[in-house]
Amino acid sequence: MTGSPSTRKRMSAVDRREQILDVTHRIVDEEGFHAATPNRVAEAAGVTRPVLYQLFGDLAGVLVALVDRESERAGIQFAKATSQLTEAPEDDRLISTFCGVLNAVDEHPSTWRLFLFPPQGAPPRLHQRLAESEELVVQFLQRELERTVPDLPDPEYTARMVHAAGRELLQRRLADPTHATTERLIALVRHVRTWVLPTSALPN
Repeated sequence: MTGSPSTRKRMSAVDRREQILDVTHRIVDEEGFHAATPNRVAEAAGVTRPVLYQLFGDLAGVLVALVDRESERAGIQFAKATSQLTEAPEDDRLISTFCGVLNAVDEHPSTWRLFLFPPQGAPPRLHQRLAESEELVVQFLQRELERTVPDLPDPEYTARMVHAAGRELLQRRLADPTHATTERLIALVRHVRTWVLPTSALPN
């Protein structure tokens, strides 16, 4: 039950924005964007609609802020997954990346669900961020493939195939973690690697 204005905990504008975004994210994650109406968000956050509008302008502003925040979080998590690659053997860099992202998906499932399973009624901003992030990941994969196998035919399309396969496996992890175990997915990625990389690029 929502408290009265006099009993609600006072928050700074920054903290209140984050709280409203957390509430909105929970609604979107469970029911889709269409369920995140101004009244629903305001009531769940324990604020009035005027406060909501004061902080975000309108509902679209709330949704854009949510997409931008979660996109930034996913980007930071991906960067963390790739930050230790200099310590990994050349032939294991793609596997290390997948393991890092898989770990991020397990630790922050609601963030990754937003982009791996875009909820119903998703605003254009989500699809824009999704397209931008996918292109950045494909570019990263292409660079890694070219580094590992300089004479690999068509590294761009190979990178897109690897990206599509990785996305599917991460979706399976979110949708069916009982069967899509970490061990199973990593073993499959190692097996698929033998299809992508020539024998000369793999460890003995």
